[in-house]
Amino acid sequence: MQIVRVFNHLVMMMCMLMSVTTLAQAQTDGTPEPAITKIKNDLKSYGDIDLYVFKDRAAFLAIMDDTLGLENIASPEKAFAKLPRSPFTITGRKSGKQIPSCQIFVPANIAPQSGNEIFAQLMRGWFGQSLTYQSSAEQTFEWLIHHEARHCMPEHFGDGDAKSHADEVDADIFAFNALSKTIKNPNGLAADIIAFRMITAALFADASHMTALSVKYGLTAIDPQEMLTADQEIVAFRSARKLVFARARALATGVNPTNRELTRAVTELREEIDQGGLNPPSPLVSEILMDLDDAISHLAPKLHQSVATRQTD
Repeated sequence: MQIVRVFNHLVMMMCMLMSVTTLAQAQTDGTPEPAITKIKNDLKSYGDIDLYVFKDRAAFLAIMDDTLGLENIASPEKAFAKLPRSPFTITGRKSGKQIPSCQIFVPANIAPQSGNEIFAQLMRGWFGQSLTYQSSAEQTFEWLIHHEARHCMPEHFGDGDAKSHADEVDADIFAFNALSKTIKNPNGLAADIIAFRMITAALFADASHMTALSVKYGLTAIDPQEMLTADQEIVAFRSARKLVFARARALATGVNPTNRELTRAVTELREEIDQGGLNPPSPLVSEILMDLDDAISHLAPKLHQSVATRQTD
């Protein structure tokens, strides 16, 4: 996402500084596109949730001024500087009670009308700008917004790595269940979600978003061989990331590995595991590396195929 709640801890502190008891309705810039209008209507079933697409610093701060009042926010410029590139929620409590409205924000460059695919953007373009889906780019966007809606609910208020990790898993599965009732190909969306989470958890995400194994088990009804704790999953993803980037740096011809070199590293590690030549620190790490290879093949098959066969002199 990032995959997403990077901003929540900061925002909860902002919201606790509010001196008002109600929130004004902010005006959005321009006329919302049909996809955003549909999602806004869908979100009404969850309660008082506002969805905003903002273009830039000025647009974001204008909404903040309308809804919270910039005078109630310490260092608005610093707040804007810390915004993630993914959708994020602004919510919190005042005097022990939830504030009246939960706000979901989406940077305009990842909204449907931008022409950019949200999964591709959140994976930093490393695997291409036009990915291959079993569902669609639009459904993946909608899934992420429903994920954010889950974070609007009071039981997702809380701190700590273990709580945040559990909340992220819950939000992913909640959002999938919400959409699976109406879409034609829920299995396809589940496959896209698992691939996305596996790539981001292994390569980019912070600890709270290293959730791909738990999400996979939850969406596919796979029973892990043993109960998987947040700490176990985070340690496994960190170990897998270390192996991938060590191999990618060894393959790199420049200062930093390219996307092809990174993908090549993943395919080599997968091949070595299959052949018994690599024994990662735990079975979970082996599972991650194998799933990561499958995930790249799923979302970026041309890139994967271009480096899948190890070249030797």
